[in-house]
Amino acid sequence: MNVLIDAVAIRRNKAGVGVYAKSLIEELIRIPNGPHLFILAQNDDPDLDFSDHANVTMIRVPAKLFRKLPLRFLLEQAVLPFVLLRRRIDVLHSLHYSFPLVRFGTKQVVTLHDMTFFNMPEVHVRTKVFYFRAFIRAAARFAHNVIFVSHSTMRDCVRRLGPLRGGGEVIHLGKNDAFRPDLDASQARRVREKYGIHGEYVLYVGTIEPRKNLVRLVSAFAEVSGRYPGLLLVIAGNKGWMYEDLMETVRNTRMESKVIFTGFVPEMEKPFLIASAKVFAYPSLYEGFGMPVLEALACGIPTLTSRVSSMPEVAGDAALLIDPMNTAELSLALDRLLSDDALREKLKQKALLQSAKFTWAKAAEMTLRVYESALRGEAGKVEMAGMCEGTNGQS
Repeated sequence: MNVLIDAVAIRRNKAGVGVYAKSLIEELIRIPNGPHLFILAQNDDPDLDFSDHANVTMIRVPAKLFRKLPLRFLLEQAVLPFVLLRRRIDVLHSLHYSFPLVRFGTKQVVTLHDMTFFNMPEVHVRTKVFYFRAFIRAAARFAHNVIFVSHSTMRDCVRRLGPLRGGGEVIHLGKNDAFRPDLDASQARRVREKYGIHGEYVLYVGTIEPRKNLVRLVSAFAEVSGRYPGLLLVIAGNKGWMYEDLMETVRNTRMESKVIFTGFVPEMEKPFLIASAKVFAYPSLYEGFGMPVLEALACGIPTLTSRVSSMPEVAGDAALLIDPMNTAELSLALDRLLSDDALREKLKQKALLQSAKFTWAKAAEMTLRVYESALRGEAGKVEMAGMCEGTNGQS
C-alpha cells in the first residue's frame, strides 16, 4: 500500500499539529510490514526529513514559495492530484484540514483537529474562518475516512454537519517519552536560566491566542500572587493573533515583573520547562485535544484545566477541572494546587497513570487501520481498544 502524507502545511516551529505530524510519521515508519510512505513536506524542515528510511520516499517542495498560503493552495489543488496519479498513491492522508478536491481515485483520509472555526469564529481572522469551514464541510462530504483527535471534536462535527460520508474515527494523540518526571536536574536548570526563570512558577504552554483564555489566567494569578512571594507566571509559546488584551491585562494588574513571556520553546526544551513547574495551568475555552495537558500529566505536574470540550477526556480525574469563564474559580483552583501538598501528591500519582493511556504507537496502529479501511472502501468505525474516552471527574 502506498500512502502519501501531506505535511506541507506543517510549520517549522512545531506545536500542536506539527507535533502530531512528526510523532505520527515516526511511529508509522516503525510498524513492521507497514505501508510505503510518501511524505510531502517543505524543504526547510529537518524534522520532517525521513529520507534515510527504506520505506519512505520524500517529496520536498521549496519553502520559499509554499510557505505562503495562496501558493500552497495551488500546489494542493493543481499539482498534488498529478503527484498522486504518477506515484500510484493508494491513500492520501491530509494532516491539516484541507485536501485536494481532485484525486484520480486515490482514497482520502483527513484529520480534523478541532471545530473552532464553527464554534468560536470570533477568535480567528475572517479569511481563515471562510477557508477552513469550507474544507471541513468538504471533508465531511467527500473524504473516505475522517480522523478526529477526540470524541469531543467528532461530536461537534457531527452535530454541526450531520453524518459523515465515510465514517469518523477517534484516534487520540500520544505523548512523547521525553515528558516524564525524572528529568536531568542540571539540564532543567539550564533551560530555566535561558528564559530568565528564577524561582517557582505557574506554567502555561501554547500559542498565545484568544481561546487560550490567558486574560483570565493572568487575572487569577494576580489574585493569588500576593500570598506566594517570588511566584512567577510563565507563558511559553509564540504570539499568535489578537493578543493585545493579554498584554493590557498584564499592565493593568501590575504583573509585568511576575509574568514571563518566553516566546517559542523548542520541543527538546519543553519537557524540562514543564517538569520544573509548580503548577501547570491550561484554562482554554475550547480544545480539539489539549496536548499540553497530556504533557504536563506525563511529567507528574499538578494541573488545572477546563471542564469543557476535550480537556476532561484527556485529563480524566488527574487534574482539577474548572469553569474557564469563572475567574474566581480559576483563582481558587490555583491557590489550592499551590498550597495543598496532599492534593498535589494525589494528582501526581493519578497523572502518571492517566498519561500512560495515550501513546503514539497506539495512534499509529489505529491510523494504519484507517488507511486499510479507506482502501477497502469501508466506512465502519475503528475499534477504540486501548484508547480512553476519559471522564468528567475532578479530584
